[in-house]
Amino acid sequence: MFSREEKKILNTTFFNQFVRRMSRHHSLGGGGGRWESYKTGVKGLYFRMLTAPIVGIAIDIQQKDPEIRALLFDQFIELRRLLEAEWGDAVVYESSHFLDSGIEVSRIAITLENAYFYDKEQWPAILSWFETKLIGLDAFWDTTGDIVKALAR
Repeated sequence: MFSREEKKILNTTFFNQFVRRMSRHHSLGGGGGRWESYKTGVKGLYFRMLTAPIVGIAIDIQQKDPEIRALLFDQFIELRRLLEAEWGDAVVYESSHFLDSGIEVSRIAITLENAYFYDKEQWPAILSWFETKLIGLDAFWDTTGDIVKALAR
């Protein structure tokens, strides 16, 4: 087990490497230039990098109004073939998922199997996986973002 301070140092070190690696890529879908805090342009819609307890990427629909959240989630279901084509992995769709904070969201996610974020020896594979999947998510958002943004208005 790592102490809180050790985890903070590992997170900082990893994300510094991640930022350097991703600096060679430019977002097509708008993202705002920071891959680790991608700007979707839709209030309550977040693209998240998951590091613990699993390594993955999540699209979290965090609308306060459950009907709007359901409407947006249904739109992502309609667009699933495009997203799955970009990610190329099994995508998990959860209409109801609870964050550690207790907030209910709808989540669409992929995970990197058998990965442990705090093992530095796994970082090259994790960095490569995040790079590939985030570029795919950005391409998906470039194609479909306007559809979701129009629905969210």
